Parts: sequence; structure tokens; C-alpha cells
Amino acid sequence: MVIMAPPVTGPDLPPRRPRRAAALFSHLGWEAVLFVLVAIAALVVGAQSDGDAFGRGLWMSLATVGLLASGFALSLRTGNPNLAVGALSALAGVVYAKLVEADWPGVLAGLTAVAIVALFCLVLGVVTGLTSAPAWAVSLGGLAVAQGVALGLADSRGVILRDGPDSAWAAWAWAGVFVLGSISGGIAFLIKRGRRAVTVPRVDGEVPRFEVKRLLGAVAGFAGSGMLAAVSGIALVGHLGGAFPGTGDRMLLAVAAVLLGGVSVFTYRGGVAGTVLATALLVLTDFALRLADAPSWLAFTLPAGVAILLGVAVGWVLDKIAGPELPR
Repeated sequence: MVIMAPPVTGPDLPPRRPRRAAALFSHLGWEAVLFVLVAIAALVVGAQSDGDAFGRGLWMSLATVGLLASGFALSLRTGNPNLAVGALSALAGVVYAKLVEADWPGVLAGLTAVAIVALFCLVLGVVTGLTSAPAWAVSLGGLAVAQGVALGLADSRGVILRDGPDSAWAAWAWAGVFVLGSISGGIAFLIKRGRRAVTVPRVDGEVPRFEVKRLLGAVAGFAGSGMLAAVSGIALVGHLGGAFPGTGDRMLLAVAAVLLGGVSVFTYRGGVAGTVLATALLVLTDFALRLADAPSWLAFTLPAGVAILLGVAVGWVLDKIAGPELPR
């Protein structure tokens, strides 16, 4: 007599396991696509300008937007998206400029500006971790505070540096810091143990309970993203020769670069060089449109919005390929 086992029904199905190799290679595949697009965009910009566009301005745009994007990427990959990074960057730039104009040494002024932003972000991280509130909500409060203080310190006009802009080598140095730092961070988050030590996923519709790991992740995400945003603001002040507390366009580009680079808003997973490549693509696209005398709304805001929407879809597809995240 043959005994037939009952069929496995829906609730009895074993949970799907994440496919780690598929996750890695899907992200690397998307980054290969981005690399090709960056190469095409670079050729277009080079043809439009006879190579003249590849100077200080382009490299500094890559550096300042990229450092801001790295900050947002760090916060997102810890599960604590910090929407205040643009305002924090502006605040650090204004503080730095005010201190330099008060005859502080440049290095000391920069360290002080970074420390002030880091302390403020520690408060945001502690509030988020202790209450388990959504990071985006807490960070919006931080955005309003940071932007208000920056506007007040700058008297809504800006702070001009007596010594003028930095030399050209600063643009290449900051761009190198961004590229190396972003890729190193991407590699670090590939290590499962390290990623899971600071990332606690939220369950939709559920008020999370307090967890020490959630608090540590919130503090790390907010403080780390704030410091990177502060460095971006200081670099921008050196490039412009003054601090002008406006944040909207650079913040949009930073978010767009992170999402288009493959960091998922669902599972917080990402690749290695996606943020670097997506930042380069968006900056080059902006330069190409400006060289073609495109209107400002088309050269900056619209591409960022399209990239954000496309990035959400890309993250969803990459998550489907990789399978679910491991249970905690």
C-alpha cells in the first residue's frame, strides 16, 4: 500500500530564503549598466564642451553632491532615512564660514562645524531609537531646526569668505574622499554580521518595541549621515567662497543618486559602487543639459525626480531577484 503525503498548502510552505549570490550579482549587474551610462554621458559632455567641462566645477559638484548622497545612503542602509542631510550640510557650511571669518584656523573651524552637527544628530538618533518613531518624521523636525538656525546665522543672505574660493586641487581631493569612502562603505555593508548589527527592519502597521540594536542603529545612522553632510557643506563653502544656506536641489540629487544607485527603500540593501556611479551620471546629465541651454527646471529638478521614481522601481526589482531579507 502506498501512502500519499498530503500536499503542502500555503501556510505550511517553508519561508523563502534570501539568495545572497543573486543579491550581490544583481547589484553588480545594475552597477555595470550605470557604468555604461556614465561613460556615454561623459562622452556627450566632452563632445559638447571639447573637454573644457571636465574641470574644477564638475569635480566639485561630484564631490559635494556625492558626500551628501553618501550621508543619506548611510542613514537609509541603517533603516533610518535622514531627510535633514541637506539642511545639516547648509548649517555646517554657515558655521564654518562664520568661524573662519572670526579668524579661526580653517581646520579647527571645520572640526567644530562637524562636531556641532554630529551632536545635533545624536539627539535626533536618540529620540528615534528610544521612541522607535519613524526616522523620516524625526528628521523632518531636524530639517526645520537646522535650516532655521542656518538662515539666522547667515542673516538670510550668506557669509562671504575674505580669502575667496579654494584652489583647484581641493575639488579633486574631495572627489577622491567621496569615491573611496562610498565604495568602502558599500563593501562594509556587504558583511552580513555588521549590517545586521545596526539595521532593524520596521514592520508596516506595527508600533515597534524598544530594542538596544534599534537605538544603536538610529544613533549610527543619524550621526554618520550628519557628519558626511557637514563635510559636504564645508567643501561647498570652500568651492563657492562663501556659505549660502539653500538645500533643495542638492538634497534632491543626493536622494536620487542613492535610490538610482540601487539602495532599496524596502530592505535597505545596496551594492558597492552604485551611489558613486549614480552621482556621476546625474552630475554629468546636469552638465550636459546646461551646456545645451536647457531651462533650469529641466536641467536639475526634473531629472532628479525621474531618477528617484526609477530608483524605487530598481530597488524593488533587485529585492525580487535577491529574495527576502534574513529574519532577525
